[in-house]
Amino acid sequence: MWRVTTAIRVFALALATGIVLSDDRAGVSGPLLAALGVIAATGSALDWTTDLRRTGWTATAEMLLAALMLASADPSAGLYAYLAAPPVVAGLRQGLVTTVNVAFVGALGVLAAVGAATGSDPRPQLIDAGPWVLSGLGAGLLTSWQSRSLRHLDARRAPYEAAHHLMAQLHGLARRREVGLDTAQLAADLESHLRRATGATASGVWTGSVEEGLVLLSSYGDTTSLAAEVGRPPEARSPGVRVLPIQGTEGVLGFVALSGVLRWNEEIGDKAAEVTDNFALRIDTAVLFDELRWMATSEERNRLAREMHDGVAQEIVALGYVVDEIASISDDPEARALAEGLRDEISRVVGELRYSIYDLRHTVSDHRLSGALSEYVRELVATGTDLRVHLTFDESGAPLSARTETELLRIAQEAISNVRRHSRAENLWVTFVTDGVQFQLTIEDDGIGSAAPRDRHWGLQTMTERAAGIGAVLEVCNRDHGGTRVHLSTHHHATAAREGTSRP
Repeated sequence: MWRVTTAIRVFALALATGIVLSDDRAGVSGPLLAALGVIAATGSALDWTTDLRRTGWTATAEMLLAALMLASADPSAGLYAYLAAPPVVAGLRQGLVTTVNVAFVGALGVLAAVGAATGSDPRPQLIDAGPWVLSGLGAGLLTSWQSRSLRHLDARRAPYEAAHHLMAQLHGLARRREVGLDTAQLAADLESHLRRATGATASGVWTGSVEEGLVLLSSYGDTTSLAAEVGRPPEARSPGVRVLPIQGTEGVLGFVALSGVLRWNEEIGDKAAEVTDNFALRIDTAVLFDELRWMATSEERNRLAREMHDGVAQEIVALGYVVDEIASISDDPEARALAEGLRDEISRVVGELRYSIYDLRHTVSDHRLSGALSEYVRELVATGTDLRVHLTFDESGAPLSARTETELLRIAQEAISNVRRHSRAENLWVTFVTDGVQFQLTIEDDGIGSAAPRDRHWGLQTMTERAAGIGAVLEVCNRDHGGTRVHLSTHHHATAAREGTSRP
C-alpha cells in the first residue's frame, strides 16, 4: 500500500507541475513547488509503517501544511492540485471518516490563511483551491469504498506483523546474548542482586497471585515458610522478612521474598526496589517467552507423534503383513521359523512406537504432576505389561512451575520406559513428594540393576540435562534389595549454585 500512496503523491506533484509550467507565473511558483515536494516526501516517509493511527495523522498534517502554505502565498492556481492528494491517501489507508476529516482540515486551512491576509480579495484563492479540495474529497470517498477489503486485510495482518517484528528483535538479542530468556536464571540473578543489596540469607521468587496461586521460579536458602509470608500484610510478617512486588506490564507479575534481613532502612528499600524494577520487565518477557516456547514445543511433539503414527508405524505394520504372507506360502520350516521370529520383532517395534507416540502426546494438563504420572502408569499397565506398580504421592503447598512439572514428567517417562524395556522387573515403585518449594521424585524397580550408560544411548544423559535445567540433582544407582533406583531431588541452593552464585 505504501507504493500506491507514494504514487498518488507523485501524480499530484506531476499534475501541479504540468499546470504551473503552462502558466506565466512558473518562476514565482518554483519555490512553492519545491516545498510541496518536501511535504510529499515527508508524508511518504512517515507512511512507511504498519501503525494506522500514525498514518491518519500524517495525511491530516500534510493537508493542513499544504493548505496554509499555498493559501497564504498567493501561488499559481495549478499548485492547488496537490490538495487532492492527502484525502485520497486517507481514503485508501483509513476510510470514510478520516477522508472527510482530512478534506475538512484542508478547507479550514485555506479559509484561515485567506482570512489572515489583509487588503486583498480572498475570492480568487477560494475559487482556485475549492475545486481541488472537493475533488480530493470525492476521489477519497470513492477510494475508501473500493479499498475497504484491503484495509480489513491489513488490519487482520497488523498484529501478526507486529508480533513477528518483536519476535525477530527478541531472537536477535538472544543470539547476541544481550538478553536472557530463562526465567529460572533471571529469577536466580534477581535473588543474587537483592541478597547483596540487603544482606538477606534466604530468598524466593514467585509468579502469579496469592488468590490464584503462586508458582516458584527460584529459591535460595531455607524458603519453606517464605511462600506463606507473601500473602500476609506487612505488619503480620515475621521479623527480618521483606516482600517486594514484581511489577509486570499488566500489573503485579509476582513477588520476591527475602528473609534474614538484619536491618532495613529507606536507602536499602529504595535500592531493593530499583533492583526489582530493573529485572521486572526481563522476567515478564521471559515468562511470556516460556509460554510461547511451551506452546511451540507441545505443537512440535504432537506433530512428531502424528508423523510417526501416519508414517513409520503404518509402514512397519505393512511390513508385518508381508512377513505373514511369506510365512503362509513357504513350505520350508526354517523359513517359516525365521518369518515368525521376524514377525515377533516387528510386533515389538510397533509396540515401542506406540509407547513413544504416547510419550510425545502425554502432558501435564489441568491436574498436577501426580495426576499426569498416575495416568501415564495406568496407560502402561493397560498395554499388557506384567509390572506391578506402586504409587506414592504427597503434594502440598503451591504448585510447581509448568516448566518444572513438565521436565519431571519427561524424566519419569524415560525412567519408567527403561524399567519396562530393560530391567526384567516384577515391581515398579514411583514416589513423588513436594511442598511447593522442594521436591523428590523416585523411580525404583526390582529388576536386574546395573543401569549404567551405554554407547549411543542418550537416555541417562538427557535425564541429567533435564534435571540440571530445573536446578535439581539426578542420582542413578543400584537399589538396596536388587534393581535400580532413580532419584531426583532439589536441595537448598540448587538453583543459585547452578547460576554461579556462592553458597553461604
